[in-house]
Amino acid sequence: MTDEQSMVEEFHKKFDILVQACPTAASEETKRLRIRLIQEEFDELKESMAEGNLAALAKEMADLLYVVYGTAVSYGIDMEPVFREVHRSNLSKVGGYKREDGKWVKPPTYSPAKIEPLLAMQMSAPEEAQGPLGGVEEMLRGA
Repeated sequence: MTDEQSMVEEFHKKFDILVQACPTAASEETKRLRIRLIQEEFDELKESMAEGNLAALAKEMADLLYVVYGTAVSYGIDMEPVFREVHRSNLSKVGGYKREDGKWVKPPTYSPAKIEPLLAMQMSAPEEAQGPLGGVEEMLRGA
């Protein structure tokens, strides 16, 4: 787990906010809360970008990261290996081309991020297997 995610986990524990020990589906209430928090911080980030104040922009980026890490904590997902895998996948886009809108089109050598095995490892790690696993299989299948 990154230092940043560990700090957010500490915050969750101090303020009695949901912390899951391993990847676990969240309740509808938790989902609504996390969506609302992310949306609020994203809206504030957009406002700071429009204003052009770099200090405000930096603060709002940190706030958005904070609530996204908080979402990971509430779902019991260690984001460090997930981020590394997404980074690996993104680098496999080398050899593609850039469209007019700035998006890169993936080359034939593109390799999608393989997240399911990472979550499965997090669920099976003995030191992490303290929380309930209800709904995780469905979550992994995208149901």
